[in-house]
Amino acid sequence: MRNALLIIFENYNVADPDALETPAMLVFQDVMNHNIKSVCELVGGGENLIVHVKTHKSAAVAKKQVEQGITAFKCATLKELEMVLEAGAEKAILTYPQCQEIKVERLCDLTAAFHDAWIAAIISSPFHLNVLATVATCRKQAIRVMLDLDVGMHRTGIGFGSNATDLYLQLDAHPLLLASGLHLYDGHENFHDLNERAAAAEGHIESLREFKGQLEAAGMPVPLMVAGGSWSFPYYARTDGIYGSPGTFIYWDAGYIRDMPDMPFRCAALILTQVVDRYPDAGTITTDLGCKGISSDLLLEERATLLGHDTAEMVWQSEEHAMFRIAGDMPQVGDYLLAVPGHICPTTIRYPGSHVIDADGSVVDYYLHTARDRQ
Repeated sequence: MRNALLIIFENYNVADPDALETPAMLVFQDVMNHNIKSVCELVGGGENLIVHVKTHKSAAVAKKQVEQGITAFKCATLKELEMVLEAGAEKAILTYPQCQEIKVERLCDLTAAFHDAWIAAIISSPFHLNVLATVATCRKQAIRVMLDLDVGMHRTGIGFGSNATDLYLQLDAHPLLLASGLHLYDGHENFHDLNERAAAAEGHIESLREFKGQLEAAGMPVPLMVAGGSWSFPYYARTDGIYGSPGTFIYWDAGYIRDMPDMPFRCAALILTQVVDRYPDAGTITTDLGCKGISSDLLLEERATLLGHDTAEMVWQSEEHAMFRIAGDMPQVGDYLLAVPGHICPTTIRYPGSHVIDADGSVVDYYLHTARDRQ
């Protein structure tokens, strides 16, 4: 095959790239299974995790996680929530504060349809509480609600202190809003040093325990606590009474390989791209890896890593094209390349689904990105 893919990185192989229209998102089955197994081993079992689904957005992948003992999920959108419930989730948290009654109506519909599952929303302001309360009262339907805590990211959440206590008190006082615990995300604390990473998480664990104790001493229930992200989840998941919440582990990406070499995960989702032109005098190639094919939220040089071409650096990108500068031997026009996304989560939404590749490099399945859209 003229455009045969070089097997250049561990066991990655694609047997017939000519059969796939590029750019294409590929999920390497064995690597994904390794990641699921590894995350469970890392924290003493999947029952200690409430994992985020924003990375894969796939019902097929959620079902595989359930089959391997991960039955609790965090969701950013109502479509993700619907997806995990249909996949068999026992617990699910909508960890995006709801500001519209129309969305809370959908949340209530899902709660009613999947009444055996434990489903919760989050709040961090009286506005969020009032939106939930309005719909719950109108429908005469109870809603589980967790308090979203801000520990310095200032994206969503309320800081520890009297305001947080007062808000939880208001929540607990409402007859149809069920005070259901605490949610904490520390995504801004992306420490490369393991000691710093551990110290930050341990500080939050102490704060959570203290705050939980204060709320319970005041007669309020705190049945569940979930904290962390890809950087810190093991510390929380190994702590009695707290769930850890990773997400990107399922596919991993070039950014995490660079920043967290201590983690046992490998990149399971790669993009198959093709060289559409080359300019030896300039030392560049042009591929079909435009911003429609890979996340463009990072700096140009961080958006993609080409396997087998360690010196390649993206220097320009448009909607359909990406230009790479390469030192040494240059790929030919028509050659296939595998690109590791710098940020996999927003890369997933570029594609309606992923081609699943087995150990022999054959396409054995296709995972629809079920929750690619919000509705």
